[in-house]
Amino acid sequence: MAKAGGSGRLSRCAAALAALLLCAVTGASCAPAGSPPPPVGSGEPPASRAAAFPKDPPGCRRTLVGVAHPDDDLFFVNPEIERTVRAGCALTTVYLTAGDDGERNPLEARNYAENRANGVRKAYAEMAGGADRWTPADVVTGGRVVQSFTLAGRPPGAEVRLIFMRLHDGMPEGRQKDSMLRLFTGDRREISLFQRGEGYDEKALLTTLTSLIRLSGARRVLTLDHDNASFAFGLDGRVDHADHGIAARYLRKAAYRAGVEPTAYLAYTMTPLPVNLSPARRAEKERIARWYDAERQCPRTRVCVDESLYTKPLPHDHAEWSRRQYEQRHRDPRPGEVMGDIGRTTAFTGRNPEQCLGVRGSAPQSWSVGIAGCDGTGAQRWGFGGDGSIRPRAHGAYCLTAVRSGPVLLRCEESRTDQKWRREPWHGDTWKRSAWRIAGAQGRCLHQEDRTFPRVNQDRYRSPRLGLAPCGTAPDPELYWRIGG
Repeated sequence: MAKAGGSGRLSRCAAALAALLLCAVTGASCAPAGSPPPPVGSGEPPASRAAAFPKDPPGCRRTLVGVAHPDDDLFFVNPEIERTVRAGCALTTVYLTAGDDGERNPLEARNYAENRANGVRKAYAEMAGGADRWTPADVVTGGRVVQSFTLAGRPPGAEVRLIFMRLHDGMPEGRQKDSMLRLFTGDRREISLFQRGEGYDEKALLTTLTSLIRLSGARRVLTLDHDNASFAFGLDGRVDHADHGIAARYLRKAAYRAGVEPTAYLAYTMTPLPVNLSPARRAEKERIARWYDAERQCPRTRVCVDESLYTKPLPHDHAEWSRRQYEQRHRDPRPGEVMGDIGRTTAFTGRNPEQCLGVRGSAPQSWSVGIAGCDGTGAQRWGFGGDGSIRPRAHGAYCLTAVRSGPVLLRCEESRTDQKWRREPWHGDTWKRSAWRIAGAQGRCLHQEDRTFPRVNQDRYRSPRLGLAPCGTAPDPELYWRIGG
C-alpha cells in the first residue's frame, strides 16, 4: 500500500537503484552513483529498439496509456490500468496537458496542476501495491526534455512511468487560444506549454508522441474516445471535452505511425450507460480515485502532499465513472462495405461510430459520393473489379473516379486512368490487421477529413468529409479503410 509521506520524497537509494535499472532497460548512459539519473532517449529510436527491452512477463504486453490530463486514466481507462500494473506488466502513462482547468490565477493554476500530478502518482503507487516513491527520469525526444517519473521498487520488465507534457487544458469546448483543438483544426500553427514560453507545432507534437510510444516499447496504446466530435461539458452522453477527443486523435495518429494498435475508451459519453463493473471492481476503482482526490480536492492556494485517503462523498461524476468502463469498438464491415478507420459520433447521432463510403442521390445527375454512418443499405455496397475499378453494386455501369475536386461517380470507361484504383495493404509486425489505403491516379488516396467539428448544439458534420490526399509514406488513420468480403 502507498505510505503517507511518500509523494515528492524520493529517497537517494531508491533513486540510484531506479536509475541503474533504467540504464539496464533502455541502454542509456549512466551517471556516477548518487547523481541524478540522466534523461532517457535521444530523438527518434530505431525500429529495432524493442529488442533492448526485457522479455515481457507471461500474459503481459508493454502498454502506453495516453490521455489529456491527470485523472482521465483513473476514471475512463481503469480498471484496465490496475489489472496491467498488478500483473507485473510494464506501463507508461502520458498526460498531454497540465490539467490547469483554465484557472486564471497563475499561482493557483500551478498549484492545482501540481496537486493533480501528486494525486495520480499516489494513485498509481496504490495500484502497484507499493510505496509512493518516485524517481525523476526525464525523457529526451526530438531535442525536447519531457518531465517523467518512474515508480521505485519495480523490477525490470515491470516499470511504471508517468510522463507530463504540460500543454494547456483548453477547457471543455477547446476555445482557449492554446488549446489542442485550435492546433488540430489549424486555427493555430503552434501552441505554448503551460506557464512556459516554448511550445509545439503539430509536426513536433506527433514526433514526440510517436517517439514516446517507441521508447516505451509499447505493444498496445490505450487512449480516449477519438470518434466523438461534439465538444462541451455535459453528463447526458451526447458530448465530451475537446481535450479528451483531440488528445485521443493525436495518440491514435502516433500509434499508427509507431505500428501499435490503439484502443479507445469512452469518457463523458459513458456516464448514462448501464453500470458494467462488478461490485468488487467498482469498490477498487473508487478506492484508487479517492487517493487521487485526496490531493486534487486540496485548496488551490497551496500544493498538497501526503494527504490521507479522501473520505467525503465523491463528486457525482467521479462516483458514476467509478462504476463503469467502456471500450469504443468499431464492428467489422459487412459484405461490400468500405468502412473508414475514422469513426464519428456527435450530439445528434446515435452512439455507433462506424462510417462507410456511399452514394447519395436518386438519379445519375444528382449522385455524389461521400461518407456517412454505416447503415447496411445497398447505397453503401461496392465491388472491386479486376480491372482496377470500384463500382457501386447498385449502379454497376458507373465507376468511382478521381477528379481534381475529389472522388465522383462517372460512367465507366476502360481508357480512363482516373478510374483505376489499387489497394495498398497495412504493413506491421506488431499490429497485424486487414486494412488498405485506396490509391488512385497521381499518388492520391481516398481520404477521411476529420478536422471539422460542429459547435455546441449544431447538427452538422455528422461524418468525416471524403476527399483525395497524397498517399505519402506515413500510415495515417485518415487514409485506411476496411473492406467487407
